[in-house]
Amino acid sequence: MLDESASKPEKKRECTAVSEMRLNGNDDRGLTIAHVMPWSGIGGVEIATLRMTAATNGRFRNVAFCLADAHDLRDRFEQSGVETVVYEPPTPSVRHGRDYYRQSKKLAQQLLASGADIVHFSDEKAAHHTSLAALLARKRMICHLRVSYPSLSWRQRLCLLPVASFIFVSDEARRSFDMELRDDKVRVIYDAVAVPEQDQGETAARARRELGISEDTPVIGTVARVSAQKDYFTLADAAVVVLREHPEALFLVVGDNSRVDLNLRHYGEVSARLKALGIEDRFMFTGHRENVPELIAAMDFCVLSTHREGFPLSILESMALGKPVIATNVGGIPEIVIDGVTGYLHTHQDSKGLATAILRLLADRSTTRELGLSAKQYVRTHFSSEQYLREITRAYLDVVNN
Repeated sequence: MLDESASKPEKKRECTAVSEMRLNGNDDRGLTIAHVMPWSGIGGVEIATLRMTAATNGRFRNVAFCLADAHDLRDRFEQSGVETVVYEPPTPSVRHGRDYYRQSKKLAQQLLASGADIVHFSDEKAAHHTSLAALLARKRMICHLRVSYPSLSWRQRLCLLPVASFIFVSDEARRSFDMELRDDKVRVIYDAVAVPEQDQGETAARARRELGISEDTPVIGTVARVSAQKDYFTLADAAVVVLREHPEALFLVVGDNSRVDLNLRHYGEVSARLKALGIEDRFMFTGHRENVPELIAAMDFCVLSTHREGFPLSILESMALGKPVIATNVGGIPEIVIDGVTGYLHTHQDSKGLATAILRLLADRSTTRELGLSAKQYVRTHFSSEQYLREITRAYLDVVNN
């Protein structure tokens, strides 16, 4: 315990020494981090948090606060050794302030019972609903912002006021954030993935056999849930152009299209569009899968046509496996995909530009291989797991010590 009689400079030096000791793994006093998950399904936010807890389990005690119907998510956390707590998110309201306070007080008691030192909101929605509860529990708060927020309502701003530190997944997300923040409350931490050293040839062949795809079929892959945000209509329009020149090509879509009602409804809309265009037989939807890296290995390259994005993990996963990526030039994507070096960028909703990039890779396999090797090296150099762990660790310790 710090000496309360010490001067402020002395306290600061002691806090810094403790922080550095913990950062370097020389201190066994673990902190408990409560991760608040505001969604029922498993998407980018959930996968990123699962990876974060897996990376930090040896350093911190992680507890995941999940919704009652998030059964698959709770199973995933528990399988990785993370304790879960079921909670009911309070509904922020001025008109029904008493109910909001009562709900927040209940959650505050759960946070206290969990032994949490820090409450880590997995995205803005988590902070919007539960920051009052964390404030009542007198816990330090971190908010992870994984998409751009160029416009915030007054309610969102109000709920974000108690947050001690903000983590942005890209420089673009930080620049576009519609709220003035002190520099000492902000940091950008890129997500990370492991780069496999072994050849993926046998893995790719096995995955293709499982899916019934021949070795010589060109496979254009997409790893994303089937939701309106992912702009599958632009991909469908581009596919029409591609299939005129390469009718043998197959578009392989890996991502939830049935577990979450919203995704199921949109999948119906996308399927209807593909049928109307006469190309439904050239699309294969796998739904949610646990063996995503194996399926990426089966792809020739990957595409992500999207309306908005923070820092998509699917792009990092694809590049780590030596797959060039063609993606929309939005959000944090240009910070990963270097046009002409690790893949290609196309403008928003530009189906012709997307089709041109796809055709370029289909026509020149040597370029595809070169871009894939460059993509793999770029991930290895800039998005290492070791650097990610150090930065997340420092974020936690800075919040505690400041």
